[in-house]
Amino acid sequence: MPLYQSAQFTQIQNFLAHQDRLDLLNYVLDRETQFVPTTTSTGAIDYRQSKILYYFEEYENWMIQKIKSVVPNLLENWNLQPFSISQVEIQLTAHNDGNYYKIHNDNGSEDAANRIISYVYYFNREPKNFSGGALRVYDLNLEDKFYIQAESYQDIEPIDNSIVFFPSHFLHEVLPVTCRSRNFADSRFTLNGWIRCEGSHYD
Repeated sequence: MPLYQSAQFTQIQNFLAHQDRLDLLNYVLDRETQFVPTTTSTGAIDYRQSKILYYFEEYENWMIQKIKSVVPNLLENWNLQPFSISQVEIQLTAHNDGNYYKIHNDNGSEDAANRIISYVYYFNREPKNFSGGALRVYDLNLEDKFYIQAESYQDIEPIDNSIVFFPSHFLHEVLPVTCRSRNFADSRFTLNGWIRCEGSHYD
């Protein structure tokens, strides 16, 4: 493994057709009362603040198919070995005023070891009524077979109707969001998740 890795990601703009994006946004706004506070697998307090919608069957499979269609190009562009997809996980998340997610990676635990690619699709009401909320992806140093965040990083802005893909082992965080209205409709919305390979790990 290389001793240093620069933050690796691909951002695709205008990912959904205009009407599809608008229908998704309206779908979310109609379900404000169904969103609940997010948690972390470790139960850590003050590590993550946002809200999540766990069940959205009308969009789940539809979005997963769109995401799968991009994977071959990603692997080619990143010079990664092709793999068989076992699962595409997906969440629907809302970040409002003061919300954030501190530094973490997406495959650091045993039950997440076969997550290979992480993704975040951004959408919001226009005109945008929040600031902040960039995705910060850190460069990595390899120390004693573990990747450690470097001081350098790339900030990726949450551009409406764009999707970002990055390898799941990269340390990253969601910077705090400022939303002065505090209205749910003005949130930073995402469809985000992980692409898993067959088996327990990826070589």
